[in-house]
Amino acid sequence: MNMTFDIPTVRKTDVLVIGGGCAGIAAAVSAARHGAKVLLTDANGSLGGMATNGLVGPFMTCYDPQGKRQVIRGLFEEMIQRMVRRGGAIHPSECPAGSSYAAYRVPGHHNCTPFTVEAFRICAEEMCCEAGVELLYHVLFQSCCMSEDGSRIEGAVFATKAGLIRIDANTIIDCTGDGDVALSSGAPCLYGDENGATQPASLFFLIDNIDQEKMEAALRDRWDTRFFEAEIAAETKDGHYHVPRTKVAIYQSSDGTWRVNMSRVALKNGCDPFEITDATVRARAQQDEILGLLRKYVPGCEHARLLESANMLGQRETRRIDGVYTLTGDDIRSGKSFEDTVFLAGSSIDMHGGNNVKYIPAQGEAYPVPYRILLPKNVQNLLVAGRCASMDREALAAIRVMPPVFAMGQAAGTAAAIALQSQVCPADVDTALLQKALLQDDVVLE
Repeated sequence: MNMTFDIPTVRKTDVLVIGGGCAGIAAAVSAARHGAKVLLTDANGSLGGMATNGLVGPFMTCYDPQGKRQVIRGLFEEMIQRMVRRGGAIHPSECPAGSSYAAYRVPGHHNCTPFTVEAFRICAEEMCCEAGVELLYHVLFQSCCMSEDGSRIEGAVFATKAGLIRIDANTIIDCTGDGDVALSSGAPCLYGDENGATQPASLFFLIDNIDQEKMEAALRDRWDTRFFEAEIAAETKDGHYHVPRTKVAIYQSSDGTWRVNMSRVALKNGCDPFEITDATVRARAQQDEILGLLRKYVPGCEHARLLESANMLGQRETRRIDGVYTLTGDDIRSGKSFEDTVFLAGSSIDMHGGNNVKYIPAQGEAYPVPYRILLPKNVQNLLVAGRCASMDREALAAIRVMPPVFAMGQAAGTAAAIALQSQVCPADVDTALLQKALLQDDVVLE
């Protein structure tokens, strides 16, 4: 979409990263460290996206499915180490499956990483500023300014407190999570399943005042197999509980607070602001019932206290691009190899729907993820990283979580810098050169 009235161009940069969540942070830092001039924008007042404003945590596994080898490293590991030094995280090597940091779950929950919101915000800004990334908060992406033939993005328009502004760039990386930039550019996108249905959303909230010793003494022999499903079913049948989710899920964070991931709301269109607002209000209204359930049935939670609810709805699925290659659930299960692998992952397929979760723990070795899922069709100077990359719904249900998203961002940012240096579009980047750069930056590829 081209704007028909005059909008001031306030910046020209090499790489414009739109969206400052995990993917955007990694994309911006990696591009800047490889010599590009980078500007990173976000609609909020801090970096982190769902990790901060959404209160989502812990980081799910960055290890292989057996929990033996850390396979997502690079900028993700650097972020963890920085937070650990600040006292704001616990390294995943110290968080075994079945622990409080994994909500006492075992399958697929090896080596989670608990962290605090403030440690993440501070460390993310440190990494960006040290790399020379220019940050721009409180700007909402509006539209792309396309070349006459529609093959390139020349700039992007944002709504700000000061009015509409335009930022021009050689390469754009869409890290919006919803594929907003890709859609505006004309790149083909998909939404949900064949009927447009998506996984339900959740709103995280924080609690404290938990007697952990009492809870663990009572639950040692039952937590991992039941998670209070019978109690929830009984409360639901009696009309006392209306949250359409069947299990207790509370994760201890590194500061002793607990993150509650038990709300559930459905949306027909997770990109519609009216629906997002309505779903957020509905999810926040579920907190009292959830807290009441925890206090009534979970030993040690009798005096649980609400600290804070997220100000961003946690959406598991909206748009994704129809890219040069589409990663599939079958690719993940088979461990399909790729010549253009840019990271490995060990995340399980975690498909939410209705009251239930289709959870398929990853097996065997870590599986490769190819560079081509970051490449949209039809737009030459655009990369896409995060849950809006090119995947089918099963693959999305596995690598939408934050460690793989970090890895996608690092691959996209590194590729953007190489494309600029080589004077080619991202689709023509020499993947051997990209892989060499990623290896030198501590990314695991095999």
